[in-house]
Amino acid sequence: MNAVIFSLLSGLGIGALYAMLGSGLVIVYRGSGVINFAHGAFAMYGVFTFDEARRTGHVHLPWVDLLPTRRLNLPVELTLSSRALSTPVAFVVALLMAALVGLIAHVVVFRPLRDTAALGKVVASVGVMLYLQGVAQLNFGSGRLRAHDVLPRGELRNVLGLGRELPASTLYLGAIALAIGGALWVLFRFTRFGLATRAAAGSEKGAVLLGYSPQLLAALNWVLASALAAAAAILLGSMREVGALQNGTLSPTALSGLVVAALGAALLGAMRSIMVATIGGLALGAAQSLLGYESAQTWFPAFLRSGVREIVPLVVIVAALSLRGTSLPQRGALEEKPLALSPRPVRVVPHIGIWSVVVVVAAFAFEGSGSRAVFAFGLSTSLIVALIMLSMVVVTGYVGQISLMQMSFAGVAALFVARMLADGTVRPSSPYRIDGPGLPWAVATVIAVVVAIIVGVVVGLPAVRIRGVQLAIVTFAVAVLLQPLYFENRVLSGVGADGLQPVRGPRVFGVEFAARGERGLIDRPAFTILALVALVVCALAVSNLRRNGTGRRFLAVRANERAAASAGIDVPRTKLLAFALGSGIAGLGGVLLGVQQSDVSAASFTSQSSLKLLAFAYLGGITSVNGAIVGGVLAPSALFAITSDYFLGGTSIDRYITVIGGAALVLMTIVSPDGIAPALQRQGHRLGRWLVYARAEQWRGALARLGPTLAAGLFVGYAIWPANDSRKSVVWMPLLGAAIALGVRAAVLRLARRWRRSTPEAPATAPG
Repeated sequence: MNAVIFSLLSGLGIGALYAMLGSGLVIVYRGSGVINFAHGAFAMYGVFTFDEARRTGHVHLPWVDLLPTRRLNLPVELTLSSRALSTPVAFVVALLMAALVGLIAHVVVFRPLRDTAALGKVVASVGVMLYLQGVAQLNFGSGRLRAHDVLPRGELRNVLGLGRELPASTLYLGAIALAIGGALWVLFRFTRFGLATRAAAGSEKGAVLLGYSPQLLAALNWVLASALAAAAAILLGSMREVGALQNGTLSPTALSGLVVAALGAALLGAMRSIMVATIGGLALGAAQSLLGYESAQTWFPAFLRSGVREIVPLVVIVAALSLRGTSLPQRGALEEKPLALSPRPVRVVPHIGIWSVVVVVAAFAFEGSGSRAVFAFGLSTSLIVALIMLSMVVVTGYVGQISLMQMSFAGVAALFVARMLADGTVRPSSPYRIDGPGLPWAVATVIAVVVAIIVGVVVGLPAVRIRGVQLAIVTFAVAVLLQPLYFENRVLSGVGADGLQPVRGPRVFGVEFAARGERGLIDRPAFTILALVALVVCALAVSNLRRNGTGRRFLAVRANERAAASAGIDVPRTKLLAFALGSGIAGLGGVLLGVQQSDVSAASFTSQSSLKLLAFAYLGGITSVNGAIVGGVLAPSALFAITSDYFLGGTSIDRYITVIGGAALVLMTIVSPDGIAPALQRQGHRLGRWLVYARAEQWRGALARLGPTLAAGLFVGYAIWPANDSRKSVVWMPLLGAAIALGVRAAVLRLARRWRRSTPEAPATAPG
């Protein structure tokens, strides 16, 4: 019993972190109605700012210098002192920086999205997270920082007469979390600011009539929550045993996974009560610590020891959401816009025929082409990622269920097919003996896809009770859990956290479909054609699904579940069918991804990979097959990234790909919520009609409007990029500059119109 009590006390430290992060999530949700998946990124940027200021006296602003010039540069760094700052001063600087990041996030991102669909807000928060992670890697480096002890160190001996030593920082953190939770409870319960925030959450129009600005209140809540997240991350430095800290160091992405436990704490408080969220966070930490202690006992099953601690937040999240049903409190705002319409596929066969010929010709053209062979790798990657994104079209685009773990489904199939192909042979790439039945490739693939479908149906069970952003929370929690419980579990997957498991390609009629050629490059046309065939078959199936009765039931459930049920549609069965189809398609993509890489590892299928996949699928257009294709082209390591790196290598654009991707995702969420593919289709039709019917005076007017933008783009492309790198073409670079300038002009005009459409409000008063 003494050991149990001591384990519970030991968990108060990490529980304090959950409590403070969870309180921040509650504050943001009450203030603006956003569940902020980027909350961990705010904490990350604050703690990195603290470390930089404490060591060097410098502060990096939350942006990077993207100007491709050597003389004209954006300010990205401030020098506060020529030497290191003291810990208290650096702490204050970090809180101010976090407050600035939160304010910018509200003003630039979430205020324009106040009436958008729930998926748009989720994707925007993912875009903010990617942007901040990319900026942190550029400003602070991709290495890990050494955590700094903020709280006094020392050991408390014989605590509660248990006869054991407990780190003093553990009790300090628990006391700090309770004190902050109590102070926030008083703030929101008894002050004008708190009462006004609660009033705006209930009715924004009513708050305006009382003289309060809902947007000002939301901004203040974002500032408060961001500063609290930074403080929690800085205090984390005193907890050496926390999973986010590896050997006392912290990486730019380490804090993102902690958002799941923070969401569990916030949901215990129903996204309303800060004090309940605080106590819930402490309880979660204590429960995890107790499970960690019990898992070390001899009676505990060996296959569950990896990842058992991550089960606690998932159980809490599923229980909290499922028991409440529709659960989360709604803000008294204008009605949210629905998800973009899913267009009916037309001229599918001609498009498939034309583009298939293009892909096959390109596959043979890039084989063994020297430095241009990278395009073969980008082409096959685009096909595989587009295939996985098709699963998101089915689950999210057709049925409206937000899944943040499609890459995890792919990982389940990839690791399972590798295990089925294994025969116990030890290879140089994987020094561990991996036992398996050594099945043929086709049989192993079918079994792996079936396993992915079973996992998808199990994960889809909560969708029977919940949907939208609530389901996104559950699927993200499952994705985080699968990483240690299965992907890094050597007993179950055979791989472990640092192992590689070989995956061989199929052989059909003597033709080897492996991805790597004789020179070791991923440029074999046979594999590209295999990926193309899989994509074509699935694209035809998804397109036909949109046109038949099953697709109509899917769309009816997405539009209104109650109306669909009243029309005789079995809503739970329809949702589970969508998850089964989506996970099966994702599983097939995971198998092909394993064949392309020749081996699989746990690092390839993290929860961050699923978030990035959702981001680029939404960027391309998550409601259509065309959107999945465009998203596959835009994804990391796909054609767009490979082409940009090849032609713009002198600008080091590959270093900025995460920053650009996150910013572009946020921008597209605001200016074109239905994605790039539908927007390009509309603009193409509009341009075609204009070219046919425009009169001479319209041509002159268009030239007068666009002339300055075109001139500026041509000048930038000609005078800046070739001047920095002589390898850049003086023909293509100006054209690229002009295209970018026109795109920026259209985005700015659209963003300005969106900003002007923000609700007019009464004169703002800052409640005290």
